[in-house]
Amino acid sequence: MDPVNNTHDSLFAMNGAALIRAAGLVCLGAASTATAAAAQARVEPLADCFFAAPETTPPLTQECGYVVVPENPDRADSPEIKLGFLRLSARTDDPQAPLFMLSGGPGNTFIKPESLLLFGDGFLGPVLDERDVVFLDQRGTANAVPVLDCPGIYGLPWTAHERGLDEAGALELGREALAGCVAEARAAGIDLAQYNSVRIAADVDAARAALGYDRIVYYGASYGAQLGQHFMRDFPDSLQAVVLDGANSLSRKSWVQERVRDVDVATDKLAALCAADAKCAQAYDIPALIGQAMALFDNGPIRTTYQDPADPGIRLDLTLTAADLANTIFGFQTGQIGIRSLPAVLTAILADGRTSAAEILGQQKGTAIVASRGATKGESAILMHMAVVCSDDPVNSADDMIVDPDASAYARAYGAAVLEEYIEFCRAVDVPPLPDDTDVDVTTDVPTLILAGDLDARTPVIRSELVAATLPRATIVEFPEGTHVQLGEINQCAGQILRAFLADPAAAPDTGCIADMPRRGFVLPDGTISVQ
Repeated sequence: MDPVNNTHDSLFAMNGAALIRAAGLVCLGAASTATAAAAQARVEPLADCFFAAPETTPPLTQECGYVVVPENPDRADSPEIKLGFLRLSARTDDPQAPLFMLSGGPGNTFIKPESLLLFGDGFLGPVLDERDVVFLDQRGTANAVPVLDCPGIYGLPWTAHERGLDEAGALELGREALAGCVAEARAAGIDLAQYNSVRIAADVDAARAALGYDRIVYYGASYGAQLGQHFMRDFPDSLQAVVLDGANSLSRKSWVQERVRDVDVATDKLAALCAADAKCAQAYDIPALIGQAMALFDNGPIRTTYQDPADPGIRLDLTLTAADLANTIFGFQTGQIGIRSLPAVLTAILADGRTSAAEILGQQKGTAIVASRGATKGESAILMHMAVVCSDDPVNSADDMIVDPDASAYARAYGAAVLEEYIEFCRAVDVPPLPDDTDVDVTTDVPTLILAGDLDARTPVIRSELVAATLPRATIVEFPEGTHVQLGEINQCAGQILRAFLADPAAAPDTGCIADMPRRGFVLPDGTISVQ
């Protein structure tokens, strides 16, 4: 279960000042904008929640509804938008500051049953003994009104296959589909320039006030951790404490800026973990395996066929590229199950060279293409995702990505695939960028707990270190075997540290449980698991 994870990467993976002023985005006006937003906000309760509360011990008491705010609080005639919220009530008559939880993406939601399962007694349930927990959706996401999605985009892998499009053609198809959704949204009166991190941070403060709280504890996962830094900058007086889980720094100026570096850093950490495990070290050389697998494409793409086992009438002729392999490797690096089996999968891919690569990668790509047929939903509200990314950290050209001379072939291929897609999609969305002062790392004097995974390929520990460097009261807790977003991994030690931090944000956290965490090991070629 991974209820708090995931930053969008690739849809086709396996699996000027005047403009700023006109859009009302000048950061110097954040305080007055926030005051206007909070003053205009109201709560619209729902008689029935978005879903029934799952069974937990002890049971949960939930309340759902919308926080209604102006789309653009700088305009008196702005239309209203709604932000979905779900509140779990504290089990005390005198609760402490509530815990507000914001999801990643941008464009993901926490308002789903899996998130509530985190609050059983075995994990985060004790938090409810002292405080409310509020899950708040970002504007434009699944439980907001309007939802800024683009349903037609999710089935494009199948459409691209039907049309016989190559990678460039498929990418152009995606850009055209997104541009169509942009046109529809604007025709409906939606101002995409208002869907950005500054506005969303103001929404959080408006929700805080509308729901009746003086101060909150903010928790953000992945993009939510980046959003949290905007909130820290603009609304420090609204905060008692902050938890950032899988953080990236505001000083990053492009969504893809560090992708190549980050992938290589995470791969090196994974290799070091394997080298310290005797059985893994005997069986695998992870950098060599990745290098050899990428070299399978030195002579060009691999062509294969995929037969859908559920429908004999569906037979796909596929062209596999280095980007397909790179996206597969990255996918295995983003969760605990996949990362443990990555060396074994690479060994199987290499077993018979291009033949075995064709079989394994073809099965994965073919399955994903067939699964996309008729699909209308994804993990993120994609139009909202692109509006935020392309205003906050826009991707305009290849110069936006740093590629070191010694970068691996894998990291280069993965980075190039992500870069190309975001360039095209930011062209389609065409929103004004936020001011340069939003790309300055925050210095707020608020107690901050930063949770980081040593194996995280999305936001490696080095990114958390940049965030912490300018925060005078920040503490990083690094988990040696963690990937991206520790609560999403149901990391019991992270939950224990989080609960202690909430109890006393000024105290140095006791991280002793890290040493007691069991080693998970790697899947070996014979199917057994390596152990220390």
